[in-house]
Amino acid sequence: MQNPAFIATELNAALIEIQKAAAALYLFTDKLTLLKMVHHVVVKIIQAVDLVQKELKQTASREKAFDALESSTSVLFLEEVVDADTMSELEDYILSFAKQLDDEDLIRFLSEIMDKVEIKYNALLEKTHEFNALLKNELE
Repeated sequence: MQNPAFIATELNAALIEIQKAAAALYLFTDKLTLLKMVHHVVVKIIQAVDLVQKELKQTASREKAFDALESSTSVLFLEEVVDADTMSELEDYILSFAKQLDDEDLIRFLSEIMDKVEIKYNALLEKTHEFNALLKNELE
């Protein structure tokens, strides 16, 4: 059994990595109407991470901390967001919008934006997946 303080530190480090990736995507999508779908997901991820960090800080023992995290709706959300198909939904939305345009340069620009969003979103999902795997490993 690993040291409970080490596990809490490891979980917090993973949460901080999620925050960094989320902050980058948040700034990129902020106030961009076509990207609001992703922006809303990022806001929810940031809120979930904040709640998980509070739950970790509020519990006195390792067992209580993991009991709280095991039943946490925030942790459940972080598990579900990895499986959600937000990028496909955004791509469908952008493509339907692009079909209405008759400007190849603008369509190419939208594709480039989508590529950048996808890179940042995938980095966020990777960090979230790492946290989920770390937590799952500790709960088993």
